Amino acid sequence: MRQIVLGSLLLGVALAGCGDPFAVLPATKTNTIDTLDLFAVNGTGLRKPSGYVLAGKVLIQIGISPPPVVNAPPFDFLFRVDAQAGPQFVPFFAVAPAPVGQSSSGHPGLLVTATPFDAITEGQQSGYTVDKPINLRPGLVLLVQSSLPNDCFLGIPYYAKIEVISFDETVRSVKFRILTDNNCGYRGLEPGLPKK
Repeated sequence: MRQIVLGSLLLGVALAGCGDPFAVLPATKTNTIDTLDLFAVNGTGLRKPSGYVLAGKVLIQIGISPPPVVNAPPFDFLFRVDAQAGPQFVPFFAVAPAPVGQSSSGHPGLLVTATPFDAITEGQQSGYTVDKPINLRPGLVLLVQSSLPNDCFLGIPYYAKIEVISFDETVRSVKFRILTDNNCGYRGLEPGLPKK
């Protein structure tokens, strides 16, 4: 009996020391602004990256690169040049059928915003386009949410912000700057360690 009481007491102390088991852990990954190029998935070689995955900040060669997270879509968005609409970013479920009955809150998505890139401080939790391409132009700013699953144990998306810089019509590419927050449970979209 004494051992059970002592064991219960030690377990209580251990749990109290851990605090709230559902609390978000301190951020450990520094947010940085990266300038990247993607090449159109149509009309360029397979060896050039056409897609992007927020989890891990990975450029993807469509049809070649394995997804960086098990059981996740192979990309969150890709770049293509549409014959009529021109340059576009395309979320995964705009080119692949979404699972029946699955909430779109777990889908990768894009959201056009009028807020300047540098003024955006956190990711938005709703309102993303998940099943249609977004037409691009220089200066366009977008918010991005990642797919689920990703490697966040809380089962929530990662967030990013993008500003389109330019296009190269000869090589069929887009240059953009992006800040991706890969801290589980955070939506902060400013350089440095996020606080929210």
